[in-house]
Amino acid sequence: MYKLLLATNQQAVRDAFAAVDWDALGFKQPRVAATVEEALASLRAHHADAIAIALPGAEDDALMRQLMTAHPDLPVMEAPDMRGDVEIRALELRKLLIRLNSDVSNDNYTASDQMMYCRHEYFRALMDRRVPSGKDVERVLRLVRSKMDPHRPCVVAEMKLPGDGEFLKGRWHYGPERLEMALRNIFGVEVAGLRILSCVLPGERIVLLGCPIRYHELETEENSMTGVISRHVQDCIAHVGEYLGIDLTIAEMRVLPALTALASDQEQ
Repeated sequence: MYKLLLATNQQAVRDAFAAVDWDALGFKQPRVAATVEEALASLRAHHADAIAIALPGAEDDALMRQLMTAHPDLPVMEAPDMRGDVEIRALELRKLLIRLNSDVSNDNYTASDQMMYCRHEYFRALMDRRVPSGKDVERVLRLVRSKMDPHRPCVVAEMKLPGDGEFLKGRWHYGPERLEMALRNIFGVEVAGLRILSCVLPGERIVLLGCPIRYHELETEENSMTGVISRHVQDCIAHVGEYLGIDLTIAEMRVLPALTALASDQEQ
């Protein structure tokens, strides 16, 4: 059974968690910590598969900063104050924990490797505008421990494949999954306080995102993020041409006010 730590000083949240039948959800009864210090001490003394947090803004921020350093892959669950909502979030968490602990390959994948794959699946869903709302963007980014900051301006670039839209079915016959993995290895980087990721979406769309990293100061002005990303993309395009034989071009680049603007309820 999975072990969950609840960090909260809110009695309503404690009551909601106490009312849940955790055995039926596959969890032991959660440990409870009232402060950041108690939560960190509990994590040092006891194993936890995940942590649920409902603390005031400054304390939440302080705990998340500590978790980024000491427990970068520990899932962070939203901690609601209604029993039904707690159960919904616990089922979402259990689904993730099953993925993280599953043995699906002969390769020696760690839980950290599995979390990386889960993060990329979520990133692809976000870029494909399949995340319902801005609140969902924030919640799941915390759950999968993404470094991306959902509240700061970010840059989205779309790249064009050669040909007439049938490139992946014709000339480059390895398929979109192989292409995405190759592009991920080439484009994926942290530079100038930005996390840069890429994915291949239906319709042969190659989309790249440059997003500020949580709790990191940008090493460049926000209005010049496009310059940093443009230079990085041009360098990567040269590598793609050299190693994969694909002539990519930048079709569009735009600045979004925040990552939450990619939620489907924000689509114009």
